Amino acid sequence: MSISIAEALGQGMLQVGRTYRGKVQGRAIEFRLLDASPPGPTTALDENDIMLDAWVELPGPEAAEGVVTVSKLGEPDLPDVPVIPEEDAP
Repeated sequence: MSISIAEALGQGMLQVGRTYRGKVQGRAIEFRLLDASPPGPTTALDENDIMLDAWVELPGPEAAEGVVTVSKLGEPDLPDVPVIPEEDAP
């Protein structure tokens, strides 16, 4: 006869929050019984921590203004060769 873990644990007098350890078929097991109620907030929320004011001001959209960039396919232009002063040359 096969019995599920839930049925086996349901037969015992288990306490919420307690950790149980044992061995099954030579292997160590550990489980903890959790409360079935939904988890609540862990700490009280302080109203001073809530930021209602914007900390950055973003520019609004401009009507029909902006930068237009035209791209073209092909090889990219090579960068300008830097000018190295003679005193810094190797």
